[in-house]
Amino acid sequence: METALVVLAVGVLFGGMVLMLTMGFLNAERERTLQAQAQEAAAVRRPAAMITIPGFFSRPERAMESLNVVFDDELVNRIEHHVRLEQAVVAQFVHHPSVDNLYRESGAPVHVH
Repeated sequence: METALVVLAVGVLFGGMVLMLTMGFLNAERERTLQAQAQEAAAVRRPAAMITIPGFFSRPERAMESLNVVFDDELVNRIEHHVRLEQAVVAQFVHHPSVDNLYRESGAPVHVH
């Protein structure tokens, strides 16, 4: 009689744990599905102009103000200057490979050729 009671208790305990795990898994999958649907809906509502501007050029708090911004010469010049600085850093590392050239501080001077 005691053995049957222990087996019944272990069965109920095991069944309860399996039930809790299953319900937790289903709840997590339901939340994941709802999040995916919300992201798809947000992507549809996002203006096309916002998608064409890379994120590092616009600030999140000024995102709606920058919808009417057209790429101008100043922006092109900033991008070109940034690319030239990056090329100078790479060229410096290629010609003189060292850890100092690879991990230079942002305040270190870089010569643009």
